[in-house]
Amino acid sequence: MKTSAIVLSSVVLLVLVVVAPAWAQGMVGRPAPEISAPYWLNTPPLTLKGLAGKLVIVEFWATWCPPCRKSIPHLIELSKKYASQGVVFIGLTDEPRDGVEPFAKQMGMTYAVGGGTNVGAAYGVEGIPTAFLVDTAGKVVWAGHPMDPAFVQAIESQLKKTPPTMMSVEGKALAKVFLDKAEEGLKKGEVGSAAAALARLPKVADPALQERVETVRKMLAEAVAARAAEAEQLIAEKDYYKASLALTQLAALGADSEQAKKAQARLKELTGDEKIKAEIERGRRESQAADALAEVEKAGQTKSTAETLAALDDLATRFPDTKAGKAAADKAKAMRADPELMKKVMLASADKDCKGWLSMARNFMKAGLKDKAKSYLDQVIQKYPDTDYAKEAREMLAALAKMPAE
Repeated sequence: MKTSAIVLSSVVLLVLVVVAPAWAQGMVGRPAPEISAPYWLNTPPLTLKGLAGKLVIVEFWATWCPPCRKSIPHLIELSKKYASQGVVFIGLTDEPRDGVEPFAKQMGMTYAVGGGTNVGAAYGVEGIPTAFLVDTAGKVVWAGHPMDPAFVQAIESQLKKTPPTMMSVEGKALAKVFLDKAEEGLKKGEVGSAAAALARLPKVADPALQERVETVRKMLAEAVAARAAEAEQLIAEKDYYKASLALTQLAALGADSEQAKKAQARLKELTGDEKIKAEIERGRRESQAADALAEVEKAGQTKSTAETLAALDDLATRFPDTKAGKAAADKAKAMRADPELMKKVMLASADKDCKGWLSMARNFMKAGLKDKAKSYLDQVIQKYPDTDYAKEAREMLAALAKMPAE
């Protein structure tokens, strides 16, 4: 705003105390233009879209404007009065940060301030201060001077007509994400992940959403109690590994959770007994082996027989003292006892090895390196004597014998 316009603007704005000019009234009933600013004070960047569901006061002002300075304490008072009712106050100016920030601190402006913006043009602003009341649907429902008594009356009236939601669209969306995660964790029996999701929940001020929060919290409390009872039952049955899993989940509920503290103490008690500690480790290995065997069996649907056999051998070697490890050894033994199956494995292995060896032998023969060619041909014959590859290798050896010496 240019300094040369100060005197004229001040005269016009004093009139606004009583009657809002036609240009301001012309915005009433129209969708409020979106707001933006290069910098913000007292708040992260704001948009009307992000504030959908709230009543928003968009007020245009400047540090050099006497009526603006006079209205600031009034706006501070109103912003504090209506904040808990879902009303957001935003002051917009076209001035740079280095002048606005110290001024805002000096005046004690606690409401949102956006600066360096030309959004006033979209609102048709011709004088300041001017406030626009934007309803929950994003429509301008009042415009005028913020010191006009009709301003407060308009806010009160609109609060009754369209009560604001107490959370922004983004806040609601974020809350729903964490509530979904909490419910998903509870369905899977993962009380730790459910508790972690609820711990990240933003402050919920929406009545309908708050009801859902309370329901999920109740479900979590019930699940935690059930898991604690399950842990004690497993301990009584001497299934210490599964008991440790349940207690570990409970111990991760958070530092403020009494149930977490109890679970941590119970775990410490169990692992302090060497015999129980060994049982927990044995259970952990049994679980790892069982998971590994399930993976091998699942992968067997797409892997070759040779690859499956190798995976079973590896599992049996790594977990020889487990049920799954022994089952893997038995499966591998059964596979090797099947002649037809082993023939397929041998042929698959021959395809992989012999093609490469024979190719190398041909290259060495072309280069006249008979000894190196012979070493590859001998490998084919020795490892796969009854295959067509061995027959081809013998024919190549015969040809090799007729070649002149190196």
